[in-house]
Amino acid sequence: MKYISVYQQIKCDIQQDIFTEGQKIPSLRNLATQYQVSLDTIKKALNLLVEDNLIYSKDRSGFYVLQKEYNAFNTQPNSVIDFGSSRSNAVSFPYSDFMMCLKKATENYKEEFFQYGQTQGLPELIHTLQQWFETKQLFTKEDNLFITTGVQQALFILSRLSFPNQKETVLLELPSYHLILDLLEMENIPFLTIQRDEKGLDWELLEFYFKTKQIKFFYTTPRISSPLGLSFTEKEKKKLVSLAQAYDVYLVEDDHLGDFISKSDNLPLHFYDTNERVIYLKSFSKIMFPGLRIGACLLPNSLRNSFIKYRRVLEVDSSMFSQAALNIYIKTGMFDNHIKETLHIQNERNQAFTTYALKTPELFQLDLFQTSKSFITLPENVSVTLFEKQLKENRVILEDIGRNVPTSYKCENKMYTIELLQLSPNEISTGVKLIQNAYLNSKRS
Repeated sequence: MKYISVYQQIKCDIQQDIFTEGQKIPSLRNLATQYQVSLDTIKKALNLLVEDNLIYSKDRSGFYVLQKEYNAFNTQPNSVIDFGSSRSNAVSFPYSDFMMCLKKATENYKEEFFQYGQTQGLPELIHTLQQWFETKQLFTKEDNLFITTGVQQALFILSRLSFPNQKETVLLELPSYHLILDLLEMENIPFLTIQRDEKGLDWELLEFYFKTKQIKFFYTTPRISSPLGLSFTEKEKKKLVSLAQAYDVYLVEDDHLGDFISKSDNLPLHFYDTNERVIYLKSFSKIMFPGLRIGACLLPNSLRNSFIKYRRVLEVDSSMFSQAALNIYIKTGMFDNHIKETLHIQNERNQAFTTYALKTPELFQLDLFQTSKSFITLPENVSVTLFEKQLKENRVILEDIGRNVPTSYKCENKMYTIELLQLSPNEISTGVKLIQNAYLNSKRS
């Protein structure tokens, strides 16, 4: 989107002191001429800057710089480039649109806010989501769709439920989502692990586990894995569903970054399931904001009643206010527009990453890169101590996969995750160069 590009360029000018605090920025017409765009495009860009508290409007005078945000787009030596944070970037979130939905939700559902909700979720949101999921090749009945307080709540319930297969052991791919590791360890739930890396899964070992180890369900992030960003191929997805059916195992598909997938042929695991073996989990936190605390769970018929009973004990319903606003946000098409604009921004980040990462292909697994996430595996001839020391001196943050594996798990080589969600293209390109320099300077002769 043109207005996003204009917004980013003006924001960069503010943060690099081309426009200083209190200074008036050029008029709408001058900006439109400078960037060769329409007045409407300039207005949209300025509205984003106002929402970011970077500029403010004076009646009949124009726009003035309010404050600077030193982290984004700042490539000075004293700035920090954090490749370790997985929180989403607020740059493209249309606050005004969602605030309008919150206001409308207050008007439409003011009576419901004084009543306890339904255990399954707000009926209007369930209906809206069922139709929206169909556009994403996720087919389910409304009776099988549950609204949860984030994906964590669904994972907690599923870990405690008795499944129809009467099995008790959970299988996890490693590295995995750190909170499910914490959950299983804290609740003393038996679990096994199987490694998933650039080589894929050990399918013989997976089948052995399915066949002999009383696996209740296999927890996986098929499309953009946590935390490495790997994706199963269509052939692998079909094979996984087939093995689950053959050995009476359920699959818990956590599609936490599904909204960031731009390739139409990268379909969810749920799409290939014809025997109700896949439990699909959807989070709205990454594409929107964590404070929303809304997730969706698509269940097989066999788990519906027991899930309802457990959910009723834990919580009557998720936030009615959040559900009502999200329902309006999706129904009006605002959510799809937000996804489209976010993907546009994400594509710029991806391009910045791949352009510079190509210079050291042995360090970055670009042939496996999907979007938003990547990883580094340090070769054996690199000094980990020297590598991390140089990163620290250059204020580049990488997070190793320690929290994504059990404490007893030992990696053959040091691995770090690469998160692009909250970084600008400038930060990404600068950060990748600094990582490459640290890598080349840390090689043992």
